[in-house]
This record gives sequence, C-alpha cells and structure tokens, in this order.
Amino acid sequence: MPEVAAIIDACSLINFYASAFFESILRDLLFQFYIVEQVKNESLYIRKPDDSDRGFDYEPTMLDRYLNSDLLKVVKLETDDEKVLFLNLADQLDDGEAATLAIAINRNMTVITDDKKAIRILRRDFPTIDYSTTLDIVKEWSERILIGNIDLKKVLNNILIHANYLQSGKHHLFSWWKSILEI
Repeated sequence: MPEVAAIIDACSLINFYASAFFESILRDLLFQFYIVEQVKNESLYIRKPDDSDRGFDYEPTMLDRYLNSDLLKVVKLETDDEKVLFLNLADQLDDGEAATLAIAINRNMTVITDDKKAIRILRRDFPTIDYSTTLDIVKEWSERILIGNIDLKKVLNNILIHANYLQSGKHHLFSWWKSILEI
C-alpha cells in the first residue's frame, strides 16, 4: 500500500518511461504517483536509436495503461491557492514544473524532478517540501527489488539513450550513476 504521495514532472516521467521498467518503478515503490495534466501533455515521446542522419527517431509514450490501472494518476489545479501559486511559479518555470510544484506545495506531496530551477525554488522557498531526482528514485527502486548491477546498467543506459539523460558531477549520486554505467 503506497505510503507517500509523489508527483512527477515531465523530465523524470520520461526518464522512468524510457527505463523499460516503468511499471515496476510505479508498482514497487511505496509511493502513489501523480502527474499534472500539463505533464501528461508534455511527455509525448522517448527517443529510439535508428540509422537515420539524426541517429534516432521518436516513439510515443503510452501512459493509458498506467493511468487506467491507477499506478499513475492525473491531478489538476483545483484550489485558488494552487492556481495563484502556479501563476507565480510559471514566471520562473515551464507550465508542467510550475503546476507540479503548485500542487505538491499545497497538498504536501513529494516532488520528483531533475529540473535545477525547480529544485532551487523548493530549497529556497519551500524547504519543508520533500523532493527526489530520477537517480534517487532509480536507486531506491533498484535496492527495493534487488536488481543486479548488470540489469541496473541496462536501466540507466536506457534512460541515458532514450531520454537523453545526462547528470552533472554535482549530483549527490553522480559517482553511483557513473560507476554503474562503467560496469
């Protein structure tokens, strides 16, 4: 039974989807996962390598299965407080991140994001709101289901390739991420 409500922004949702273990991530962690309508509309595809000049094509994300099973739920801005906060945050963030933060702050949900500006705003203005990054969630998931390092490398490579995910050396799990990819 999920213990914590967590709301995922577009970049992290695409990362999890690209992992090829999206359902397991949603099912096997002690979270009830949510996204805002804006994130659903922004998270349209992942990259698939091919032989074209560009080196990749796009594959549509198919979220209906996860939404229909309630592993992932869509929420909307409802209260005046959420709408006002959204408008204030939208001056600094994309609509998906702004709506994600506005709902998380007003409903005391954990935010899952890799957006540096969103993290800075949470740290500075809303320090009581918990947040996690893609790597935090993938590491927690991998430890929970006891996935081996070879399979974990496949997960991280999928995120790297299909979501175009790169992490800076400043991330607290950078060494972990790099060490798994080098296996």
